[in-house]
Amino acid sequence: MTQTGPHTHSPYRRGADDGFVFGAYLTASFLTIVWSSAVPLLGLVSMLLLAGVPVFIYMRLRRSFVADCGHTLLSSLWMQGIATFACGSLIAGAVATAYLKWIEPDFIIGRLREAIDFYSGSGWERGQEVADTLQRMIDMHLVPSAVAIVVELIWLAIFSGSLVSLLMALLARSRPVRTKL
Repeated sequence: MTQTGPHTHSPYRRGADDGFVFGAYLTASFLTIVWSSAVPLLGLVSMLLLAGVPVFIYMRLRRSFVADCGHTLLSSLWMQGIATFACGSLIAGAVATAYLKWIEPDFIIGRLREAIDFYSGSGWERGQEVADTLQRMIDMHLVPSAVAIVVELIWLAIFSGSLVSLLMALLARSRPVRTKL
């Protein structure tokens, strides 16, 4: 637990508060990835946003560590990071679901067709086999729904986020907090 007192919050509360901002961050990442097929420069922006995730988490965890005068336990910082990923992923997941279900419902099929075209013309030894498999997925209606894909992405974000949070919590605690005299 964190230090008790009138100005401290639980790691769950801090994570939920940070999760609102992180949800907007992940939503921006999702939208830049989706729109990068139409605007290729957004592919670079999406890579920069994704590379900035550990920086974002570190800054939030370090802020909490400093606010608690360097007394926050590793487990509390780690839990704050996990809660941040969970809340942020739920927000971005809601936006992604809405986008994939109602705004561009053919997005997933469109990307599969692009992959089929790519593998068919790749000249790769197994490329045609991959293209045929993807085409069979479409023909047999085995393409996962938007909700199924988003749920898997949320689980992936929370799991990978727990690992990132542990590393960033260790890093946030690695430097001592300077106290004002």
